[in-house]
Amino acid sequence: MLSQVPLWVPAVLLLLVGLGVRQSRPRLMAPATALGIGALMVALSLVGLWSTFGADPATLLCWALGLGLALAAGGRWLAPRGMTLAAGAPAGVRVRVRVPGSWLPLALMLGIFALKFVLGYEAATGHPVTAHSLAGAAVAGLLGGFSGSFLARALAVRRFARRVPVTAP
Repeated sequence: MLSQVPLWVPAVLLLLVGLGVRQSRPRLMAPATALGIGALMVALSLVGLWSTFGADPATLLCWALGLGLALAAGGRWLAPRGMTLAAGAPAGVRVRVRVPGSWLPLALMLGIFALKFVLGYEAATGHPVTAHSLAGAAVAGLLGGFSGSFLARALAVRRFARRVPVTAP
């Protein structure tokens, strides 16, 4: 059965693993870029949910609940620890934040990938797992929570950059 998996699926998995490993190392991040990535993850999550379940109000509500819970918890438990401002930025240049490495983004990406893979497999084999409302609600809540976690981390970087005073050289 797995021999029927399209070749692009393992390629996407390898790309996600590569991106996750890259985020496990300390890096410089522009708060606006982080926010854009977080918003993109939320949008992709919503599009994926919509393509699987349609405009079902119950699944959309569960997705929004998962997103809201992740955003509420994000400031406290999901924010990168040990952020610092990048030194030596000239005046007028966008602020960059040095973010310590974390394996959490890889775990979130793999969680989203696994959910989408299972949903695709289920659709291709005709198993009615998503027809059960509880399964749809659980998947929707998880997708909202995973994508909300990306957005919560991005918002934490943005809040940190705004809170720390920048002095001109």
